[in-house]
Amino acid sequence: MKKAVITILGTIMPPREGQERAKYYFSDELKEKFNLKKERYTNMLPLLLDNFKDYGDIKSIYTNLSKQKQSMVLEYEKFEYDIEDNGLFISENIKDEEANYSYFLDKYNELIEEYDRVIIDVSHGFRHFPILAVVNLIIQNIKNPKKIEYILFAKEIEQFKEYEVIDLKEYLELANLSFMLSTFNQNYTVSSNIQFTNPLYKKISKELSDFSSHFLSNSFKTLIEGKTIEDIIDNLELLQEKKTVENFKSYIVDIIEHLEDIRQLKHKKESIKLYELSKIMDERGYQLNAITLLFEALGFYCLESIGKIDNLGDRVNEFKGYIEEKKRPLHIYSTYTLANESRVIVKKRDGFKISNFINNENMKKKIITHLNSVENLNQFKQFIESLEGLRNNLAHGNSGFTLKDVKLIYTKNLDKFEKFVIEKDILNNKIDPIDRLKNRWQ
Repeated sequence: MKKAVITILGTIMPPREGQERAKYYFSDELKEKFNLKKERYTNMLPLLLDNFKDYGDIKSIYTNLSKQKQSMVLEYEKFEYDIEDNGLFISENIKDEEANYSYFLDKYNELIEEYDRVIIDVSHGFRHFPILAVVNLIIQNIKNPKKIEYILFAKEIEQFKEYEVIDLKEYLELANLSFMLSTFNQNYTVSSNIQFTNPLYKKISKELSDFSSHFLSNSFKTLIEGKTIEDIIDNLELLQEKKTVENFKSYIVDIIEHLEDIRQLKHKKESIKLYELSKIMDERGYQLNAITLLFEALGFYCLESIGKIDNLGDRVNEFKGYIEEKKRPLHIYSTYTLANESRVIVKKRDGFKISNFINNENMKKKIITHLNSVENLNQFKQFIESLEGLRNNLAHGNSGFTLKDVKLIYTKNLDKFEKFVIEKDILNNKIDPIDRLKNRWQ
């Protein structure tokens, strides 16, 4: 595996006679990885040559002036190192091609690409060089996060006297973390290219990715009733305590609040749960998911309403108990099938065929008698059919609808769901028999 330390040379001169060299020491985090052979150095170049030669190549970015100054430092520090043979020249003369920002970025990137692992030092350098280097590292870290092991920076504690060598790699991870939280907040996506070395960031990334996979595949039971959301919230709350995340703390707060709202859906009945999830999908631009969930919410509403019809089953006193029996895991009929058949019988009534769910004529008759007593049932039936047609159309290629059309149509159907199900509870709103006779003769 090819490794290198890449540094940008500055213009710090050797100390004057009688002047002591600056004191350097590693941060607590770096002390766990490296040991300095001594504590006094002129600048970072001799420090790197003295302590990192076993890591790999030492490569320098230099200008004419920095080469001149650092040659004097090397002589003073008694290091044998050829700057030209191990370096990349960048001109400080604005008229030279080698002075262009694009030239620097291209050449710097080419140098990094030569190696499998690199340590980058951005402690010194001519004006914009360290800034351009960091910009390039952000790009490199997204493309190949394992390549950059450390980003060293000599943090000034006392000018010319004391410096703490810190690792800026965490800030690249923070940039990626901020990006990951922002995109997840918008649309539940987590890029597979974003990888972390920080254990907490790594754990949060995996948990958000798992959440995304479950949510976008409509696998809600695992999410809402499992521990995934709870674990994410716990780890995000740990993340909140870090001072380094202050700049994007709002993302964390928003995600925690949103996930808590989703978790609380476990206390709601299935139809309302799916209705709420449908709205969430719509807000994040997943129109097909939103329409599918709204259609499924209709089925569960029909099932819940049929479950309120008393004395319907032959073996139990209440149909609700009969439905619970049919939901048992060992039974051929899943909850989804029960919801689907409930929606079908509301649409077809007399045209509904006996099934394993509605398994005898007496049961079917009692359901139809109840449905016939419901006010404005035909309007609700038309709503089911139109929403089903929309769902089928989008699921099979979306013939003719623009995104704007779909959003508008979804909003209209959402309004109808709220009117029929939430406001009127239409299947449990019977018309008085006398009023029915009056309406028939009017």
